[in-house]
Amino acid sequence: MARIAIIEDVREDSDNLKALIQNSLDAEVLQAFNKADAEALLKEGKFDLVIMDIELGTGAKNRYAGLGLLSDIRASWPTIVVSGMPEDNLRNLALTLHAYDFISKPVDEGDLINKIEHALDWSNSDAGKDLTTLQGLPDGLTADPQRKNRYLWKGKPVPLTMTQLSILQCLIERPGSVVETRNLVKNLKSGMTGKAIATQLSNVRSRFRDVDPDFDQIENEPGRGYRWKTEP
Repeated sequence: MARIAIIEDVREDSDNLKALIQNSLDAEVLQAFNKADAEALLKEGKFDLVIMDIELGTGAKNRYAGLGLLSDIRASWPTIVVSGMPEDNLRNLALTLHAYDFISKPVDEGDLINKIEHALDWSNSDAGKDLTTLQGLPDGLTADPQRKNRYLWKGKPVPLTMTQLSILQCLIERPGSVVETRNLVKNLKSGMTGKAIATQLSNVRSRFRDVDPDFDQIENEPGRGYRWKTEP
């Protein structure tokens, strides 16, 4: 049985989400209605998924409380951010803070359940493993001791989104071996395609080159996939 936390300040919306999930999935659903309650809830134990609103209560200090909480979680569990706020940059900001996905309100119930199912599958896949638990990392790559699920390249932090981290993990678990594009698609978010994987990997390379202009460890094998090079 999956264990899911809903962090939503509007009780009616939270109750509707809880009923939808429990009618669709075999899941235990726990609720929190403000940031303080959410912090206490998330300290109780492990969750398979967190669903969180950005605005948690009234007043200016609560307008972006969900983003602060998301930053504190630091990718401990897959998190789907649900928000009715109109700011166009919120999605990118949430993904930068390692949200698994972002859904705008009003929520399409079928789409939400699909994303929840995929997030739960992802959390149990190779792509969903805690990056810091990997052993025998390639030369130059180390886990950031200051922040969970962030890597250092030659001692400098590389800021990657959760999707980019997942792709990176798939490559470095088998350095020198080609990871087929179809397998990258299978292990990542629903709706991703080979073209989307190529775009994400281009962004990963750019993030590495921001800290090391000579970075060239990610290699494309045309018609097959990608690999992390083991040779200099």
